[in-house]
Order: sequence, then structure tokens, then C-alpha cells
Amino acid sequence: MRWAILIVGILVAAIAGLLVGYARWGTVAARSTRVEQQLHATESEATALRTQNQDLAQRLDQVTKEQQRLAQENEILRKQDTTERLLSGQKGELPELPPK
Repeated sequence: MRWAILIVGILVAAIAGLLVGYARWGTVAARSTRVEQQLHATESEATALRTQNQDLAQRLDQVTKEQQRLAQENEILRKQDTTERLLSGQKGELPELPPK
């Protein structure tokens, strides 16, 4: 009879240990899954931000090139206007130099 009680006690303790272990493992596993999902979401956001950053850098480069082209065109037009005024003998103020 003692052996039966001892065996039943060991089985109850083993089952209780398995249940406690499973409960703890379940919470850790669930937390691990949530962290993994957050990591994937963060990686997706980072990829989107990198793409957006590249697009903005390209647009900035285009705007800079356009500003340079317009400045060169402005300089050409200013020189042409000055030349025409000097050749035609018109008096008056010469156009201002554009700001640098």
C-alpha cells in the first residue's frame, strides 16, 4: 500500500511538474512569437524608410541639377542682355549679378 501511495504521489508530482513547465513554456513561446512579429514589422518599416530615403535623395539630386541648370541659363541670359545693351548703345543700369 505504501508503494502504491508513493507511486501515485510521484505520478501526481510529475504531472503537476509537466503542467507547470508547459504553462511556462507556453507563455515564453507566445512572447517569443510576438517579439518575432514585432521584429518583422520593424524590418518592413526600415525597408520602407530606406526606399523613401533613396527616393528623396534622388529628388534632391534632380532639384539641385535643375537649380544649377537654371543658374547657368540665367548667367547666359544676363551676358546676352549686357552684350546687347553695350552693342546697341543703350544706357541704363546693367542687370544685377545673381546671388551665389
